[in-house]
Amino acid sequence: MVVYPSYKYKLILSKDFYNLSITFFGIFIALLLNIEVAIFAIFTRKWKNNSDENGEKFSERNKLISEVDSNISYLVLVCFFALFFCLAVFGVSSIKDSYNSWYASCVLIYFYGHFGLTLLMIIKRSHALFQREYRES
Repeated sequence: MVVYPSYKYKLILSKDFYNLSITFFGIFIALLLNIEVAIFAIFTRKWKNNSDENGEKFSERNKLISEVDSNISYLVLVCFFALFFCLAVFGVSSIKDSYNSWYASCVLIYFYGHFGLTLLMIIKRSHALFQREYRES
């Protein structure tokens, strides 16, 4: 994975990169929570054609919405841990000017890789959900 080269070559990220990461993960936490609220609004919306022949179609849609919501909640949790990790490393590097840890760099690179893969999973499920809605309308 992405962490191996950073571990092998002992990559050390700068203090500014941790500062940027704090902003990045903080913005994504807010954005993902807003998306989660929007998905909840879609999930609770009453559909016009909620009859028995459409029951299977609506249960599949609700299952996809539930999966997307679970993935978003998980990604918020990942962002939350990454944010506090970056805050801790940034705080320590502010106290100790010579603090450079390649272990911390590997962990942060792991968080970014995990974030990217989970975001791709959310995009894939959202695409499936939207394609189904577009075909049916």
